Amino acid sequence: MKKGGLISKLMFWGNSLVAFLLLLSFVLPYLPPSKFPTLSLLSLMVSPLIALNIFFVIYWAVRLKRQVLLSGIILVIAYFYFNPFFEISTEKDASEINKTVSILSYNVRLFNAYEDNPASEEVSKTFSEIINEETPDIISVQEYYAQNKVDFSEYPYQHINFKEKNKLGHAIFSKYPIINKGAFNFPNTFNNTIYADIVKGDDTIRVYNLHLQSMGIKPRVSYLQENDKTRLRRRIGNAFVKQENQVAEIKADKAQSQYKTIVTGDFNNTPFSYVYKNMATDMQDAFLKRGNGIGTTFKFDFYPMRIDYILASENFEVLKFNTINKSFSDHFPISATLSWE
Repeated sequence: MKKGGLISKLMFWGNSLVAFLLLLSFVLPYLPPSKFPTLSLLSLMVSPLIALNIFFVIYWAVRLKRQVLLSGIILVIAYFYFNPFFEISTEKDASEINKTVSILSYNVRLFNAYEDNPASEEVSKTFSEIINEETPDIISVQEYYAQNKVDFSEYPYQHINFKEKNKLGHAIFSKYPIINKGAFNFPNTFNNTIYADIVKGDDTIRVYNLHLQSMGIKPRVSYLQENDKTRLRRRIGNAFVKQENQVAEIKADKAQSQYKTIVTGDFNNTPFSYVYKNMATDMQDAFLKRGNGIGTTFKFDFYPMRIDYILASENFEVLKFNTINKSFSDHFPISATLSWE
């Protein structure tokens, strides 16, 4: 067999494998992790599977081979099935709209309090710059730490929650009155979700601040390579099951609310997962409406991940969305401006 023919066959076998795995991933948003804990882990691989299939499309197209159709067709289906994984959009002018609200969501990683070089003054300076540039009406903070130096004085209405004696909390800061607030206090985890009912004008908006179950891994590819694979799969699978249960509890509470709803926060899962699809049911993903690029919100080496979201109920219109390319955390802050009739 000629060397060129062997290489083509090996490339096609590899192409067939990644195309099959991407095709298999189409069912993941419908498979509860509690019933399919191992298979649900494939949702973390969808982004690289898309990239690999794009590579094979380019490879076969350059060689003018009909094999280009294998990944080409599956990528077209994936684009419409998963919603676009690359966005190009523009913001809508809000200058003549009366009823608007702007919100910023940010996992601040305890304001770097436990990092090797916490640099608290630099942290507070960076966060203050973000607030001054975005001027949000509401700020949703995950992994809040009480001993921080950020000036929140322009936000007199606050809901800060620490579960039991945890140093890790969550917070909602608002320029407008909070008339009701609560927390879920999920058992056997540091993660949690809080909510606040905020009055602006004649309207009340419920804001949820989610921090779903963490996967318990360090954001480095080397960490995945160096640790026991079976234990890692079990740990991540168990985290996804907890996320499923947490979302069910949040949605049950949300169903009882009569108010327009905004869901913000760190889902610790991708847009290709059951957890995301379940939480986003009957809601709008602000990034899909007004975002740009691939919307990476989490630093995992070179691996692009969008795990932080702003979702809005259907009675809102998304005017603007921004992934802010400035951060002291391992997450990037995101913001959105919404309007309603």
